[in-house]
Amino acid sequence: MRNYKYDWENPAIFKRNKEDGHVIAFSYDNEADALNRVEPATKMTLNGMWKFHWQRGLNDCPTDFYKDGFDASIWRDIKVPSVWQMEDTGSYPYYYASTYCRAISRSKSKIPSIDHTMQEIGIYVRDFDMPESFDGQQIFLHFGAAKSAIEVYLNGEFVGYSQGSMTPHEFDITKFARKGSNRVAVKCYRFSDGAYLENQDMWLLCGLYREVYVFAEPKKCVRDFFITTDLDAEYKDSNTSLEIKVNDYAGSGSATVKAEIIDGDERVTLGEAEFDGSATLKFNKLIENPKKWSAESPYLYKLLISITADGKTTYKSIRFGFKKVEIIGDKFLFNGKPLMLRGVNRHDFDPDNGWAVPTERYHQDLNFMKNANINSIRTSHYPDDPYFYELCDEYGFYVMDECDLETHGVRRKGVPGDNPVWTAAVVDRMERMVLRDRNHACVFMWSLGNEAGDGSNFMEMKKAALKLDTTRQFHYEGDFNFTKSDVISRMYPVEATMKKLCNKEPIEITLYDNIANSLAADSKPIKKEDYCRPVLLCEYAHAMENSLGNFQEYMDDFEAYDHMCGGYIWDFVDQAIRKKTPEGDQWLYGTDFEPYEPGRYTHLPNTTAMTGSNTYFNANGIIAADRKPHPSYYEVKKVYCEIKVKEKDLSKGEFTLINKKLFTDLSGFEFKWSLQAEGVEVQSGVVDINCAPLSEIDFTIPYDLTTLPEKECVLIISYLNKEAHAWCEAGYEQGFDQFIVKDAPKAEAPATFDGNLTFVKENNVVTASGDNFSVKIDGGKITSLKYEGKEYLKSAVTPNYFRAVTDNDLSNTNFVPFIIPFHPYFNWQRATNGAKGTLKSASKNALGQLVINIDWSVQFFGGVTSTIVVNPDGSLEITHTGTPKMFNLLRFGTKMGLLREFDQVKWYGRGPQETYFDRKTGGKITIHEKSVADLEHHYMRPQENANRTDVRWVEIRNKENKGLRFEAMGDTPICFSAWHYTQDQLQLAKHIHELPHYDITTFNVDLNQIGVGGDMPGDAQVREKYQLKPNKVYTYTFKIAPIK
Repeated sequence: MRNYKYDWENPAIFKRNKEDGHVIAFSYDNEADALNRVEPATKMTLNGMWKFHWQRGLNDCPTDFYKDGFDASIWRDIKVPSVWQMEDTGSYPYYYASTYCRAISRSKSKIPSIDHTMQEIGIYVRDFDMPESFDGQQIFLHFGAAKSAIEVYLNGEFVGYSQGSMTPHEFDITKFARKGSNRVAVKCYRFSDGAYLENQDMWLLCGLYREVYVFAEPKKCVRDFFITTDLDAEYKDSNTSLEIKVNDYAGSGSATVKAEIIDGDERVTLGEAEFDGSATLKFNKLIENPKKWSAESPYLYKLLISITADGKTTYKSIRFGFKKVEIIGDKFLFNGKPLMLRGVNRHDFDPDNGWAVPTERYHQDLNFMKNANINSIRTSHYPDDPYFYELCDEYGFYVMDECDLETHGVRRKGVPGDNPVWTAAVVDRMERMVLRDRNHACVFMWSLGNEAGDGSNFMEMKKAALKLDTTRQFHYEGDFNFTKSDVISRMYPVEATMKKLCNKEPIEITLYDNIANSLAADSKPIKKEDYCRPVLLCEYAHAMENSLGNFQEYMDDFEAYDHMCGGYIWDFVDQAIRKKTPEGDQWLYGTDFEPYEPGRYTHLPNTTAMTGSNTYFNANGIIAADRKPHPSYYEVKKVYCEIKVKEKDLSKGEFTLINKKLFTDLSGFEFKWSLQAEGVEVQSGVVDINCAPLSEIDFTIPYDLTTLPEKECVLIISYLNKEAHAWCEAGYEQGFDQFIVKDAPKAEAPATFDGNLTFVKENNVVTASGDNFSVKIDGGKITSLKYEGKEYLKSAVTPNYFRAVTDNDLSNTNFVPFIIPFHPYFNWQRATNGAKGTLKSASKNALGQLVINIDWSVQFFGGVTSTIVVNPDGSLEITHTGTPKMFNLLRFGTKMGLLREFDQVKWYGRGPQETYFDRKTGGKITIHEKSVADLEHHYMRPQENANRTDVRWVEIRNKENKGLRFEAMGDTPICFSAWHYTQDQLQLAKHIHELPHYDITTFNVDLNQIGVGGDMPGDAQVREKYQLKPNKVYTYTFKIAPIK
């Protein structure tokens, strides 16, 4: 047994004088205030400015800071709640996805061990006046959250010690408190043995970052309670139970407790009892057919508990919902219906405040989720602020509440594993989460943690939790023998693995898996007999920047197999840190703070990523850190929508409406249809229709096909909210479906062209001119394009096979950054920049067109040719053909640089948001308009962006309304993108603030790009049908015409 000098490095000591976990509910002196949840008079916040001292290392730390006479006036101020790293204290944020800071030893023989010279200490001091109304009551000091360990003092006396960052640290300060002025002091340690259990994929921050307050309770008070609602076999009536823990701090006298369920003016008494001393009371009553809570219809009742003692009555109240969660066979049921989890993982993070998340951010996040049809949230990977759960109860979300336990970097080293050193600590963390959150309707499942290996300690956690709550199921992805987890939980299944999960096929562990498991993975075998339980994906669709490809395929699999109950996208919001400068915002990631982390000369790279930090892996959200939706957000919205229309007979306007909701019909939606000819509405209307839950109904749309023009016609059916909700206004489009009801007619080649056309051929150069236009082709590249004497080009029109690599494109080189330049995809950049064209022929045909044939020499390509047809009217028709060799192609297209003034874009195709080969379901086929700046999308790390797919035509204009029109020729639509920088500038930039707009408009016209993928973290794993395979001929034709 090792001897430890300090509590903060002794795993046996994680609390001293700390109160047990309990429901957060305050005492009121009248029931109206309790029921209305007004700010209680029994609570006094200590949020605000505190005096603060920060240092690194243990030497010369103030020793008398907690004493009454200590002068802290020369210390700086710091706001509470906050994290040090956002307050310019000298402490820096560090980002690790799978390992620990250098201060924390990962040597198995030294665990736990903190480098004392790298330890950081923050000392907080604040004076406050105790409310007179607290006199004679039991007084508690509550810290909503603190990392990583705190010592607490009041009025010169040691109060207690606590670890466990993400649940409350609460102390009884009655014997230390005094009337009038009081001084509270807190010594906060950045690192502790508890930090070994907190190795989540997030920034390492610290401080007092949730609300701090003092509150008072009567000497005989309701200290904790738990209400359960067990629905009967018909999921109608509820066998409702309430357990109440009463503490008698005075030690004498009798009291009466009464509990009521309140719904508007209706009251039902659950029970009433008189008793002496402290007691645990149990009430039970059958509640007939209460309204049920669900994410679709989050109906909340109020529980009112009153206690009368010493002639005074006080009240506590919470909201709760009637529900039942169960697993029957391989089905996950909620109130008796098969639950489909349309979920996201969410970190509790704000770009300006870190973990001190403002309350408005919770509203903003949940609004975004509701608008995108998300119904479930995994609190990855720790319990969130209590306010979050209150809102989830209200809004309606199924919350997987996850314990603050992850030991990613040492999970193969007995932390926690079967190691008894950690048992009490991990059990304590689980108990505190359950005790705090078990009354919330939104919490449907407990999670034992994340990526912390396996072992008996997880069973101990589950046993402890079951003593506190038997109404919910348990999740743990790291459970290898399915004794702790009630579901088969899987992370990031690629297509082949997903197929096995769907078909209940055994999954075996390969040699590669064993090697990966020894480092960081948790790939577990699944036997056929293990499929007696539901399958959920606790993390899937890794949304790392420009990602989330083939998302529709996941949902198709979930809905096709009953035992597949959905999953949680990784993840909801980027964890970028915003630095505000006079020049504008800077969005920073792990590498930016790497130089500030202390270390020793002997330190090797401190991560499985072989770098000082996990670089840009902190940006995996479907929305950016500033809460601007990424394009992938709209894909999620479309795919997760629970309303679907399928065609039955387009010629007769016959369709089928499908309601995937479990409990609510579709009477709250208006079904509006718009029939558009090449993006212009020609017919429209509203269908009066409803559909019961989990059912479908046929209906007819009364459009008239006989009057449609000879154009492509697309029907768009929108699902609009009839009424406003907390998260949206009336009329908000919750989803849509679209159908091509009439194909575009075949384009007819003109018999003749108006205008005169002459050309000159000299060596490898062709110059052609006609009425008010000229074009020059040099070495196969269009180097000049003039209309009415005005040059339109800033750089040549040339073939393009490269894209500025996405995070996912880099694949495994993400984890070994120094070999990134050697990734095969950069061969396509060299191929693009080194392409050389040779003029083969130039001649006019019978129609008066100039036909120019070019052979190209392109590295890693064969058979590359271009044909440029110059028409007498000044339009160009460009055909490009080629066969890539050796490895997958990134892009097959054409790029050019236009004058900066060409800035306004209008197109007919998918949009308005960015779309890609494997991420376009959420794009409407209609006419869209944006500026080039608005077409661009700013990912945290600059990369390929702004692409639009299935484009029939696109126009780019200047303020004088002149410009160019690009049209797809033949049956294959084109893709396009535009930026105010070059492709090479985009590739070179490491941050968005390093990518200003330049005096150019880059315009790309492509046949296609490879998909963006996202099945694996940092590894695209683009599915085969979305790849641009080698040894395949690619060819396309598009037209460029002047807009006069």
